[in-house]
Amino acid sequence: MATRRLVLYGRSSSLNTQRVLWCLHETGVPFDLRLTSATLGESGRLGGTVFGGTEDPGFVRCSPFGQIPALSDSATGAQLWESASIIRYLAAVYKPSLLGPAVPAYRPKEAGYRLAQAARASAWMDYHLSTFAAGANIYGHDDFMGNLMTHLVRMPAGGAPVTVAAHGAQRQMQFCDETVARAADAAAAQFGRLDAHLRSAGTPYLAGDELTVADIPLGVEAFRWSLLRRRLPAGAAEAPAAPAAAAAPAAAA
Repeated sequence: MATRRLVLYGRSSSLNTQRVLWCLHETGVPFDLRLTSATLGESGRLGGTVFGGTEDPGFVRCSPFGQIPALSDSATGAQLWESASIIRYLAAVYKPSLLGPAVPAYRPKEAGYRLAQAARASAWMDYHLSTFAAGANIYGHDDFMGNLMTHLVRMPAGGAPVTVAAHGAQRQMQFCDETVARAADAAAAQFGRLDAHLRSAGTPYLAGDELTVADIPLGVEAFRWSLLRRRLPAGAAEAPAAPAAAAAPAAAA
């Protein structure tokens, strides 16, 4: 079978990979997913067999520090890593409407308006990286979504300690009720802010009336939160459900 022009390296259980998967499905462009991970495999639990693939020359060319997701596009020669950059690229090349409303060619004076709308959508992606997500502090004190996923889903059965590698560092982790409670409170507060914004703005999506790149990173987070809340102890993190505008498609789950 011929290789498709778009190749995505990652794993579907990764939040970062899920963002790109959602965007790819929005574009409708065929792609190959090559399961790649140095930390997790089919079981989805830490300490088990991993997918590997991080030594694949194609992946190494795309991702100099071995991080997923990574994307190769043989049609343009693009070799990218970092989910936000990949999403912006896919939107610009394959579905510009994800960047904001289009302006007809015969109305060039409105180009500034479109650029402003695109910048507003992009700002939500930057907010996700700078304020909402943990970034390089993965599994740290402030990584509430990472800690919830790790402690509620990925820890080895029986609660045995496990060594986790991330961003070139290793740390030993073990299930902790206090960590779960703290992370749940932080998640409830963050999603409460998004909920309040949507109510105040009166729009179905973060940047307006249409789905844009603004909704994809935070939408994937919201979808995961809607699942993790079901695993919390009774009475924990009493907060609104994930914002309705941020419901990721099942294909990105």
